[in-house]
Amino acid sequence: MTEPDGLPGGKRALLEPPFCRGNELADIVSAIRTEGSRAVFLTSDSGLGASTILRELAAAAREHVPVLAIHGSQSLAKIPYGVMTPYLAGVSTGEASVRMSMLRAVLAELRRLQAELAPDGRSGEDLPIIIIDDAHSMDPASAELVVSLVRSGMATLVASHSSRHRLPEPLPALWMAGMAENIVLRPLDQAQAHAFCEAMLGGPVLPATGWHYWSTSGGNPLFLRLLLAQAQEQGLLTKRGGVWVGDPDASIHGHDLEEAVRRQLRGLSREGLEALNLIALSEPVDDSIIQDVVGAAGVRELLDWHLVHYGTPPSRLLSLANPVYGEVIREMVPVTQSRLLHERLIGRLEGGPVNKEALLRRVLWAVEIGAEVPDESLLSAAILASRMFQSATALDLANQIHGGEFRLRAAMVKARAHYNLGDYQGALSLMEAGHGEAGNLPDLLFGSLLRAATRSALGMPVASLAADAATLRDRGAELARSRPEEADSLQALSESGALLVELMALSRQGRYSEMAGLTALLTSADGLSEAAMRLNRTMALTMDSERLIAQGFPQQGMERAAQAYAIEHSEENDVFFLPETILLRLLAAAMCCGDWQGAARTLEEFSLDAGPVVFSFGGGANVVRGMAFLRGGKVADALEILLAGIDALRISDPQQLLGFCTAMAAYAAARLGTTELARQLVDAHVEGTGMFVVVSHERAYLAGARYLLGNDAGAPVELVALADAALADRSTTLELNALAIALELGDESVVPRLGRVAATVEGTWAHALCQYARALECGDGQLLAAAGESLGAAGLFGFAEQALEKSISLLRENGPRGQVRAARSSLRKVAEGMGVRAPGALRSVQAEDPTVRQPPALLTRRERQVSTLAAAGRSDREIAAELTLSLRTVEGHLYRAYAKLGISSREDLPEAMANTAAG
Repeated sequence: MTEPDGLPGGKRALLEPPFCRGNELADIVSAIRTEGSRAVFLTSDSGLGASTILRELAAAAREHVPVLAIHGSQSLAKIPYGVMTPYLAGVSTGEASVRMSMLRAVLAELRRLQAELAPDGRSGEDLPIIIIDDAHSMDPASAELVVSLVRSGMATLVASHSSRHRLPEPLPALWMAGMAENIVLRPLDQAQAHAFCEAMLGGPVLPATGWHYWSTSGGNPLFLRLLLAQAQEQGLLTKRGGVWVGDPDASIHGHDLEEAVRRQLRGLSREGLEALNLIALSEPVDDSIIQDVVGAAGVRELLDWHLVHYGTPPSRLLSLANPVYGEVIREMVPVTQSRLLHERLIGRLEGGPVNKEALLRRVLWAVEIGAEVPDESLLSAAILASRMFQSATALDLANQIHGGEFRLRAAMVKARAHYNLGDYQGALSLMEAGHGEAGNLPDLLFGSLLRAATRSALGMPVASLAADAATLRDRGAELARSRPEEADSLQALSESGALLVELMALSRQGRYSEMAGLTALLTSADGLSEAAMRLNRTMALTMDSERLIAQGFPQQGMERAAQAYAIEHSEENDVFFLPETILLRLLAAAMCCGDWQGAARTLEEFSLDAGPVVFSFGGGANVVRGMAFLRGGKVADALEILLAGIDALRISDPQQLLGFCTAMAAYAAARLGTTELARQLVDAHVEGTGMFVVVSHERAYLAGARYLLGNDAGAPVELVALADAALADRSTTLELNALAIALELGDESVVPRLGRVAATVEGTWAHALCQYARALECGDGQLLAAAGESLGAAGLFGFAEQALEKSISLLRENGPRGQVRAARSSLRKVAEGMGVRAPGALRSVQAEDPTVRQPPALLTRRERQVSTLAAAGRSDREIAAELTLSLRTVEGHLYRAYAKLGISSREDLPEAMANTAAG
């Protein structure tokens, strides 16, 4: 593949690292302008960007005030006034008062700088700024000189210092006197790191790739820059479909990273280095074990240097503060030394409680030094690696399992690794190869849910899942006959396994009325192990959540999904992606409730607390956000997010959401009148094969897109047919969704039915639609105004705008003026809601500041005609009649005009049109 820059594989020179500390720089500027504040201390660990902030501050400040830049140095830390040397030309050390001579020299330098800024001798109100980088390496004499300048009101101080070292006296006295503020520099959060990656690579980055580099770097900008540069240089970052994609399994070791880590470890004691090596090789590890081996002083030093940290209290487990430390340090420790350390530590590690990260690390440590590892331990570690999306590690560990006892399960682990990588056919081939060789029921059941998911991902017919369920029952009956003493437990186990697969088949088909019976059978099974019973209960709750969502009870569906997620499971017992399965239902329930905030919180929680889930759900997050924008009437914002989601899902789509994302993007494009793009998306669409709740929504949005592309001819028959099919299946929520889209397309003939259906569905989305439908039926201006308020409060800004515009039109004819003013006020609030905040507290991509208008784009002649009439107060229907256009065509012209003008509603049109005329 050759990119536009002509280099193969997406390789090209990286852009300069972006400045990513604008917020902190603004905080510093704000602090030094605060009355009474004379100094700002910037506390930072190495690589977090303190020096960069000070350089940016100096560059900006030099245009307005004299700036004295000083850099602390360990080599000069014991030399009086050593760091001040560049400003002390002409000073004689033989003078009676060296300090006064130094002070006069510094003041002379400040006067010289001021003269360069203002040759006429006039000075501004702001004081000169002394900027000190690495102030902890400053000699006390220089520190005392700076403090005297600050105390006397002759200069302002901004100084960075390492969190590992104390500031030299008397700098801390400024803080004690209340004259200074302290700002602590933190690592980049996930969103900041993703923006850093996109800026440095010069294009969109796959969410999973952004998460990988953020988590690997620990949010340290220096490490993040080095990781990106190394990956790009080694061809581990490539462009696919315009999106940067990285290899999460590639080694991150490199010369520049090693040198950066070595610099941060300089000065560490021998005990500290030994403790650091032990923790790197075995983390997370109990602090008492390390203290027993190397002593408490070494551990305390690492904590003081912020090289390690404890887990969440009351945990005493120690981990490295940054993942880069672990990767680099493990490479730096020779194998012979690693073996010796393993021998010293392994006896203390065995027998105690261990979490999944510790188990995986310890198995990998043993493998790295060539120690013998039992197949059972290799399998457990391989399963954990596959579930943590460390696919290469999972494959390596599984390939080392040679005993026949775990061979089939090892094949399932390899299949899960291939599934993670999007190789569904490869995954199925591995599962099918040994399927007939299973000598016992547990082996046959192991991976059965993954097999069903893989068949669905490949678009195989539902009958293939039914055949798998039948095989499980037949095999269970066969084993029960050969082992009569275990017959009951074997039959119970095979039956529960078959029921789980059948539930997945019903989910694909949307046969929700049949689910309740199966979930009841699943939870009432006897003779199962505790682990099997927990799995059954989790899947029963998860599938019942989906049933409730479809049948009009999404709030209850959310509760079921939350209960399912709360059940604890032993993660090394199966390869199925259970957390992601629950997550999808939880998000679907939140969206069908209209709980945008709940959906946003769920995305945030899973992204931060269960990081690797982003590999499975990265593009899915765009689907959720895009749907929130689309339902909220933010069509342009929705399209941008959904198109990015399509790029991500084409690369990895384990939850089968590409079809849904494409359908919504086609609908949004058609709504905006971008016909060519909409047609391309419709033509490219391939229907998903995931759960039917998603597929039903997908079909409805695609039907809406096709209707708009068909020149608005007649009623949206396809949507009504989808609603009828959902009614026949008693899937009330799905029926309401189809009817709501029909109403959004202007078909008010569905209003009576929509009102009846919405009244039976839980959640704010349905409640607000019900109120709107009843107001439309009555044709009452006051009721429409109240409905508009409810719709706006529910985040349905598009419908709210329609309701309030209809209300104003009716109230103008026969309502009191006060009600008209109130309706107009509500309409302005809706406009603010559309332009300032999108549903679920997700920021609009159109404008960070709604008060700042973007330069107007050129309107077409028809867009200008429609916009001018709308700005004059004409309704959409009146404009359609005057210009001989359909209602939907008028709305499309207005949406495009809104996007070009950088506005969000009709209320903004008069001013915006006046601005374009003036321009």
